[in-house]
Amino acid sequence: MSGMTSRRIGIGWIVLRVLVPLWLVTGAVFKFLENSPANLPEPVIKLAGTLGLDLGFVLHYSVAVELVVAGVIVLLPRLARKAAIALLGFFAVILVWETVTGAATCGCFGSVTVPPWVTLLIDGSLFLAVIFLAPRGREFDPPTPARTALALLWTLGVFAVVFGLRLPTADGVAGAEVGTAVSGSADSVAPPPASGYYLPEYDDWIGKRWEELDIARWIHDVPGFVTSREGTAFVILYRKDCEHCHELLATHFAGDPPYPTLLVAVPEKDGFPANGILPNPCTGCTVRELPKGCDWFFQTPVVIRLEDGVVTCVAEENPASPRCVDW
Repeated sequence: MSGMTSRRIGIGWIVLRVLVPLWLVTGAVFKFLENSPANLPEPVIKLAGTLGLDLGFVLHYSVAVELVVAGVIVLLPRLARKAAIALLGFFAVILVWETVTGAATCGCFGSVTVPPWVTLLIDGSLFLAVIFLAPRGREFDPPTPARTALALLWTLGVFAVVFGLRLPTADGVAGAEVGTAVSGSADSVAPPPASGYYLPEYDDWIGKRWEELDIARWIHDVPGFVTSREGTAFVILYRKDCEHCHELLATHFAGDPPYPTLLVAVPEKDGFPANGILPNPCTGCTVRELPKGCDWFFQTPVVIRLEDGVVTCVAEENPASPRCVDW
């Protein structure tokens, strides 16, 4: 074996057997400790919502898979290269999508903000290094029974820890029941969802009265024009630092809007931002807030149109061509 080949294999071995597992374990631990489904990639969130999967389960399963693959890479050399290529390739596809769609952070390290393109450069570099530099499985001795047993124990242990030690959710009691009181007074407002997140199902809202919506239970002191007024009214879910929200309000709801309108501010899990808050153009709107301590999966602005208190339209709106606004 030539000296150049030996160096290539040596570098590839370090990348495959050291750097890749450390990279996977670091990201998995951050996400596990953060315990927030908001750190999942948006395509995964949408797919989970379509399939009706619990996002908490999806988050913990993804953490477990990353840790298991890291263990396989270390303990089973003949599978190491294939396992690393498969997982890093999957990450690269997701990160390309998030980079193209302009996601602010990849969620790879919990609440630590890392732009997707930065993580894509790192994952892509590791991916290419594994493909072109890492030694193939046949260049290793076959796995011993001891290594195989350790890999199996590692896999079982990872799933037991990740799912057995699920951290408490934001409201402090994992699995606690969520109240079903109708909003309208301080006493009837429920705490945030015990799951720690809320993923809306807009299709289920159409044709229901406001009081029947699950979102209604978390908003304090909803005005009467939403709950009982005859005619048209609007509820808009927005974020205080959301430029699209500001554009929608400035274009269609500035000053006194044509119809009574309730603005509901959506916080991040740890509360509202301290900086970057945009002025509210709708001076004639009634303003309320959702509680913090929950990952609210709303792609704001969300416009809800009510006719005689019944939802007739709900959409995550494009300010330039909103579907639920006809003026």
